[in-house]
Amino acid sequence: MFKQIVETNKRTSLIVDAFEEVTHMIERAERMFDAACTAFMSDQERDIDISAEDRAINEGERMIRRLVTQHLTINPTQDLPASLALFSIVHDVERIGDYAKSLSELCQWQSDSEGSDAGRQLHKKIAPLFGQLLQALRDEDVNAARQVMRTHEEVKIACDTFVTGAFQDEASNRHTVVQVMAVRFLRRISAHLSNVASSVVNPLDRIGGKEQE
Repeated sequence: MFKQIVETNKRTSLIVDAFEEVTHMIERAERMFDAACTAFMSDQERDIDISAEDRAINEGERMIRRLVTQHLTINPTQDLPASLALFSIVHDVERIGDYAKSLSELCQWQSDSEGSDAGRQLHKKIAPLFGQLLQALRDEDVNAARQVMRTHEEVKIACDTFVTGAFQDEASNRHTVVQVMAVRFLRRISAHLSNVASSVVNPLDRIGGKEQE
């Protein structure tokens, strides 16, 4: 869907500009994610201004909605599926930025700079998904998109296992609460990445859902 638009003679079209802005937003969200995880897991200084990056992502969402709306106003039937898909996935990308910012804000409550094993393992699983997602979108790579969605299912299981164990552990304390919140934020980041990836795998009406058997 997106690959055909980008590769045709529509390089100056509004819809191409909107698609390219989505990829820039994903790249920005990845930088936020890496910085937030590094700060939370190892107590290192953040090398970017996460709040500024989040504001830039929010502006990117508004820009994409303007571009798509303008495109549909001028050409209401041209590239309609791609236009509607962009409207859907841009919100997921914006939410990734929100959760990365929330993870960063947890650092003030972090009492153990090493974080939790569960958090580190989830970070390792999620970090490669950004690159896989960009490949899936740019190349219409269904296999890459499916890998993002499959990995998210693994993240969900790992997250639920950790949270259940934390609530059942009588020794749980303030530090445990912070770790549970961090794990939940990581799960939501993974979920929104999977939602975006589903736009490559699923028909328009099932974006954000699992692939049909």
